[in-house]
Amino acid sequence: MRIIHPDDRQAAAIVQAMHAVASAEGTVELLLVERDSIAAIQRHLLHREAPLEPASSALPADLRELLDDPAMRRETVRILALLPVIDRRIMPAKVRVVEAAAARLRVEDRGPAILRQAVKGQIRRLAFGLMMRSVAHYWSPTGKARLRDWLDMLRIGMPEIPGLYAILTDRSLLAKYRGLGDRPAGTLGHGLYRFYRDRGFPMPGEPKSFPEGWSKHEAYHVIGEYETSDQGEMLNAAFSAGNTEVLCMDLLLLTLLQFQAGIQVMPGPCLTDALRPDPFFRAVARGMAMQVDLLAGWDMWEVVDLPLDELRRRYAVPPLSAEERAWLAEAGALLA
Repeated sequence: MRIIHPDDRQAAAIVQAMHAVASAEGTVELLLVERDSIAAIQRHLLHREAPLEPASSALPADLRELLDDPAMRRETVRILALLPVIDRRIMPAKVRVVEAAAARLRVEDRGPAILRQAVKGQIRRLAFGLMMRSVAHYWSPTGKARLRDWLDMLRIGMPEIPGLYAILTDRSLLAKYRGLGDRPAGTLGHGLYRFYRDRGFPMPGEPKSFPEGWSKHEAYHVIGEYETSDQGEMLNAAFSAGNTEVLCMDLLLLTLLQFQAGIQVMPGPCLTDALRPDPFFRAVARGMAMQVDLLAGWDMWEVVDLPLDELRRRYAVPPLSAEERAWLAEAGALLA
């Protein structure tokens, strides 16, 4: 995602558009979590300390004229696409307002497409598309899902067969990752090693490990300081989504569908009403502020020896505040 700085009139139009979506243009009352989300979006993504109140619950007729920057139009549509999931109902009337806004702004983006699938109950289709894009950008170094990447998925799902695991072990890759434990304490490399070891996760090269490209997911955890608890995974997904263009709406909408709306899209925890708006949208903003997109050609091995504090400064990752650290520690979402 990209940082936007709307002026007063633009911010007012975006806020009115958010209320138009959340209220289905005045036909339903907003839930508290929706109001809190709109306030958090204003605070962290629109940079407004004092929340604005909408002039009306209708989608602004002059939205395109006011939002004259293509990047601002695109990010506005992305923000609007999150709102129909927050109430856990994914009402067709709210999705239609998002689609109307996208049409008015002449923006084509993945968010409205995912919403259309969700509101029609096309969860398998939605999951397959998300899986294809994730394999391409997390697992494959080419940006396209290859046969070997799909074979890796089969390998992970295979039952343990005596003797076969020895064949499946990539010893050179495993040695490479185990060697991260020898990097100086406090560096990215040592942090990644501890992340795998302390949580009992298989390292790349082990039979049940994810492909090496998935280590970028772990790198987001370490750099962002988010734990692997349910809240930590939600915040890490938000942080990752803010940082990248290619999977931003996949990550955000998958997280909200599976942790807020309680819709099982992918294997793993499926919760209802787990969204905590302020930490979630703060994590999105932290990812947006980063100067390096970890899913766009980033080479972890070039910086494994850098101290994490220096790496965060170099990448312009906003530090966690004392209040954030306290809340994350209480929620079990702060990386130890």
